[in-house]
Amino acid sequence: MGRDATTSDLSDDDLIKALKALADPTRFRMVQAISAAGELSCAQATELFDVSQPTISHHLKVLVDANVIVRRTQGKQAFTSVNHALLGEIGAALPVRFAPFVAGRGSLAAPLRRARG
Repeated sequence: MGRDATTSDLSDDDLIKALKALADPTRFRMVQAISAAGELSCAQATELFDVSQPTISHHLKVLVDANVIVRRTQGKQAFTSVNHALLGEIGAALPVRFAPFVAGRGSLAAPLRRARG
């Protein structure tokens, strides 16, 4: 990736979207299961969780839209795998994004203005 620990191409919006997707307990466990397996088909994911197939599809869509998991198709089958690069970026970005203000890094007012819209 070639970045140092203090920079990231991950936007605040993308970070928030991924964190929101992972905040749901079912989706969090789904990511854990997909990661442990390396790759799961949608049918395999449905077998692992006590929720309906449409609910599984919804959760997978949220995770794909947030780029937390990656979907590939092979024929009529859809397979999912975890985007470990994104999870690594999230892990690296959080301490930097919440670090105390350091002179020379910019004003605290800019993030506050963005948050207020």
